[in-house]
Amino acid sequence: MKKIKLTESDLYRIVRKVLLEQEEEENNRRIFNENQEYFKMLLENVFRNDSEKLTRVFNKQYDKVIINGDLNLRRTPIQSLPDNLHVGGDLWLVGTQIQSLPDNLHVGGFLDLYGTPIQSLPDNLHVGEDLWLRGTQIKSLPDNLDVKRVIFIKGTPLSKNNDLVKKYKEKYTINRTI
Repeated sequence: MKKIKLTESDLYRIVRKVLLEQEEEENNRRIFNENQEYFKMLLENVFRNDSEKLTRVFNKQYDKVIINGDLNLRRTPIQSLPDNLHVGGDLWLVGTQIQSLPDNLHVGGFLDLYGTPIQSLPDNLHVGEDLWLRGTQIKSLPDNLDVKRVIFIKGTPLSKNNDLVKKYKEKYTINRTI
């Protein structure tokens, strides 16, 4: 299995390559500044225009994508993430349009899904700290979910299912109030 570790500058270069390919295809995309301070703007533009293409490129080139540190995608128009994504720190997907998480997602810190249209969690999801599900449409948890700390379920259909909550409390620390 091929593995790749990405720094922020590595991720920036990959995103830039995808952008340049899109520019060739559409002939109307502007060239972005290579300065690191424009990194967020680059990500937002890539995800707004064709996040599925970005995911396909990652999945075609790498068996696993590793992001060292945090990945903050709050309120970006991203709609998908690559399979086998490993984020070393926290992953914020608050207010995105992601409808499902990729298989084998590994988050070393916390995962915040507040306000996403996600309805279920994928197989082999690993979260090293807290999992924030508040404001999602999640109704149940997968059997092979690995969460090291607390699962916050306020404002989800799951929070209203007392039998499931009781069952999950045997395995996880569940919080309905925050």
